[in-house]
Amino acid sequence: MKAPRLRTALAVLLAGLLAAPAAACGVAPTGVIDAGPAPVISGTPTLITIYLVRDGHLQPTRVAARSPHVNDVLDALFKAGGRSSSQLSTALSGLTLAQVQLVRYAPDAGSRNDPDNVSLQVRLFVAGWKITRTAMAQITCTARLRPEIWAVEIAHATPDLNGPLKSHTCQEFWDLAPEGGHLPP
Repeated sequence: MKAPRLRTALAVLLAGLLAAPAAACGVAPTGVIDAGPAPVISGTPTLITIYLVRDGHLQPTRVAARSPHVNDVLDALFKAGGRSSSQLSTALSGLTLAQVQLVRYAPDAGSRNDPDNVSLQVRLFVAGWKITRTAMAQITCTARLRPEIWAVEIAHATPDLNGPLKSHTCQEFWDLAPEGGHLPP
């Protein structure tokens, strides 16, 4: 008879010891308290160069962007129309940047896949009205200012369908270079 009582006593003691830490932590449970939006870490803006338009020619202009990453540079380019000075304008009015894709650039199928020499191609899907030649020049030449970007493909995006991607180089738009200046390749 002593063995069953001892086992019962040990079982009760063990259960009590296991339940004690959970029940006696000293903190009363509370509900969720809304303390506002989550904290956001944002660094100081970076000055980057984009191309705006003056007298029908591309003009390099320094503006603030979140970072020098190509996505942030292109975002700053599309937002620059609202903050350009009276002498500078943009051909991007009425256009929005729908999507940016960065992919590895290989000029031909036989290109070597060299991890030490990574070149990127940026694919942009632009929504809105017609993409003019000057708008394509602003996008292409601004993207080509980034040393890692070797090719730029632009497609017109509509709600139902994306147009075909067309590859561009800044050289196509050298006639839009500022007087006495030059544009990237």
